[in-house]
Amino acid sequence: MNTGDASYIKQLNRRILIEEIIKNRSLSRSDLARITGLNKATVSAQVSDLIAEKIVMEKKEGESITRGRKPILLELNANGAFSIGIDIVEDYINIIFMNLKGEAFHKVRITLQDAVLEYAVDQLIVTITPLIEKFKKDYQPNGLVGISVGIHGIVNDKEEIIFTPKQKWSNINIKDRLEEALQTTVYIDNNANLSVFAEQAFDDPIADLFCITLYSGIGLGIINENKIYRGYQGFAGEIGHMVVESKGLPCSCGNTGCWELYASERALLEALEKADSPTSLQATSKVLPASENSAMAIDSYLDYLAVGINNIINIFNPEKIILNGAIINGNSPFITEIEHKLKSKINNYREIRASRLGEYSCALGGAAFVIKNFFGVNKIDYTGYEYFTSIYDV
Repeated sequence: MNTGDASYIKQLNRRILIEEIIKNRSLSRSDLARITGLNKATVSAQVSDLIAEKIVMEKKEGESITRGRKPILLELNANGAFSIGIDIVEDYINIIFMNLKGEAFHKVRITLQDAVLEYAVDQLIVTITPLIEKFKKDYQPNGLVGISVGIHGIVNDKEEIIFTPKQKWSNINIKDRLEEALQTTVYIDNNANLSVFAEQAFDDPIADLFCITLYSGIGLGIINENKIYRGYQGFAGEIGHMVVESKGLPCSCGNTGCWELYASERALLEALEKADSPTSLQATSKVLPASENSAMAIDSYLDYLAVGINNIINIFNPEKIILNGAIINGNSPFITEIEHKLKSKINNYREIRASRLGEYSCALGGAAFVIKNFFGVNKIDYTGYEYFTSIYDV
């Protein structure tokens, strides 16, 4: 075996062990050897390196099955480093600070003072720089290991912003500016990609997963064989600009009749306003308007939503589709109605459900994506930690 082969095998074994430590939360060296099939000497050597790097820590806990000392358990060192996930929305920015165990320990929302991206980036830098310096002292020895920024628009495979339909940002590179100002690795990605990554990492660790975001526009994030599917040059997932009415409403993308003009939650709220609904359907409301006009507006909205989902199912044959929106997350009857409207005999899927992560999914996914890259693993599985149940209390 040459040196290159030995180095590759060592990295492979390290990745396998880290993935299992993350997934199982706490386990012994013997457990690791049994689960992975690696011999005890290899496990011991790798674990020693991880402990020396402050990535893994030992913990004496639990009862011994036989007489003698209690087993020494291994778990991630939560305070060994932290990451930041950022979601730049139309008029605000969501920010999540996350430790190595995937726990969101701090969150910030910035109201944007200017829609120009340059000013938004300036505001972001001013806000998070003192927080980075503060948390660096507590998360040692690695400190901040990276930042991931979600953009509501097209981001190419060079991490450049090609176009955002709402703000009209086009052909902009903010990666270099942020890396220079914050002195860390920065990833720029589409918000739907980071949202589906969060769904897999925190709630549904299947190898193939779809997430449709519905807030102001519509985006599609795809996990295929545990990887974010990006398509040619990174443009995949702009499903909101699938045409559902060939002579429909004009869209900022240049087409007419785009799906998000009829099936985004913004489109629903606009339709309800036109229907003179006596009951305002707020972002977190679980009460549906009762007027006849409102009911018709909602039914039309669900018709269009079902049309697009039908197309996605027939093109991709996904196992599971997660819908993430401020309204749909609190209205489970919407899901039932959508499924009733999927009447095609060739529709084949296992489940459609609402997101349990909500509006912070993009920022969560971004922070977790940074940690995944820091560990150098193929997949990160925080589902056993169940953080999504308390994310809004951070």
